[in-house]
Amino acid sequence: MRYHDLITESMTNNVTVFYGGRSQPINQGHFALYKKLVSRFGADNVFIATTFSKDAQKQHSNGDYTKNPFSFEEKAGIISKMFGIPSNHILNTSPYRPNVELAGRKPNETAVVLAFSEKDDDRLMSGGALAPLPDSNDELQAADENRAYFVKMPVEQGGMSATDFRNTMASDAAPEEKKRVFQQFFGKFDQEVFNFIEERLK
Repeated sequence: MRYHDLITESMTNNVTVFYGGRSQPINQGHFALYKKLVSRFGADNVFIATTFSKDAQKQHSNGDYTKNPFSFEEKAGIISKMFGIPSNHILNTSPYRPNVELAGRKPNETAVVLAFSEKDDDRLMSGGALAPLPDSNDELQAADENRAYFVKMPVEQGGMSATDFRNTMASDAAPEEKKRVFQQFFGKFDQEVFNFIEERLK
C-alpha cells in the first residue's frame, strides 16, 4: 500500500506507528515522511524505531564504522538535534518487531503500524501476522491478536542515500563540499553534529 492509500478519514486513537530503519543517519526526506505520519496519526502516536544490532556492535568493537557508524544513543542524538524529534519518541527496538510497551502502550489495546521508506522495506513481506494497512479502520486488530500492519512510502526531497552521505563525509573532499552535502542531506547545518560525524567516519 502506497502513502496515498493511507489517506482515509479518522483513524482510531489506539494506533501506534513505528517508523523504522537503520537510521545511519536519517535525512530530510525521511523527516518529511515522519511529518506526514505525524500529520496523519498525531505526534503522540508516531515513534522512530531503530536499534544497534549485534552485528553493528561487533563492527564497532573491531574499529569498523563504515556501514553502521552510530550507536543507538548517537543516532537518537543526531535525530533530535537535526530534526527536533523528542528523544522519548526514538525507541531502541526492532523496526520489524517493535516493543509496543516501550511506547507506553498496552499490546492488547493497540493496533500496530510499521512504516518504512521504500529504501528500507526489504524485509517486509505480506503474509502471516503482517498485512498491508487496510482502508477500513474497522478491520484493525490489536497487536496481541498476532497482527501488525505496514505501509511503504517513497522518500521525498533530500532523499540522498546515507551511504553516499557517509562516503562523502569520510572522504578527502574539501570542507566546503562536505558542508554542502551535509546541508543537502539534513536540510540545515549544525557545526557540532558536522564535526562529530566527520570525526567518526574518518
